Amino acid sequence: MNFENYIIPQGKIMIAFSDENLSVGTLELESGQELSKHNRPCLESLFQIEGTCVMKMFEDDGTVTDVTMNKGDSIDIPAGKFHIHSNPTDKPSITFWKASGDIRDIIENIRTQNKM
Repeated sequence: MNFENYIIPQGKIMIAFSDENLSVGTLELESGQELSKHNRPCLESLFQIEGTCVMKMFEDDGTVTDVTMNKGDSIDIPAGKFHIHSNPTDKPSITFWKASGDIRDIIENIRTQNKM
């Protein structure tokens, strides 16, 4: 299996597998970094491998709920739900992610916009 590793401004993203039904990998966020607000067209499941991650979940009524994920914690994010992955700590955060659906266009954007 070929793992694809990309440097992103906030840290690193590893893509282990991606097809029309499933994509999996890891996200490493450096201290004090966060991804931009986004959503996925399918269920996104996260499992915290190392460190701490705070998920900012945007509710339909406009409120934002912070969900802190420590090592061993997991969360399922429904399709279409906007959220932000953030690392407010002074140590790296590593999160395993699984998208249960077709995110090949998102994966292709990662491939074309970032360096291995």
